[in-house]
Amino acid sequence: MLRTGHAERVWLLLVVLTLGSAWLAETGRSGWPLAMVVAALIAAKGRMVIDHYMEMTGANTRIRRLLHLFVTVVPLMVLLSHGWSDVLRRLTTIG
Repeated sequence: MLRTGHAERVWLLLVVLTLGSAWLAETGRSGWPLAMVVAALIAAKGRMVIDHYMEMTGANTRIRRLLHLFVTVVPLMVLLSHGWSDVLRRLTTIG
């Protein structure tokens, strides 16, 4: 019988979350609930990759915090772009 290790279980969870994300994208729905789910999936998957595959649990605390800050900012940017896309488009359009 094959025994799966921790890395394999984390990888399988990442695959399941990715397939779930693809399914959500194919539903064609939009709105705040979907944006919140997408942001949560981005944050969860990012933290799993940082902690389990980049092996940052034993790394320098500053580097680990910086990476965790990054995977917190990216989902916030997704929410920001969803909620204020018109404002962001006006601010970033030349002319």
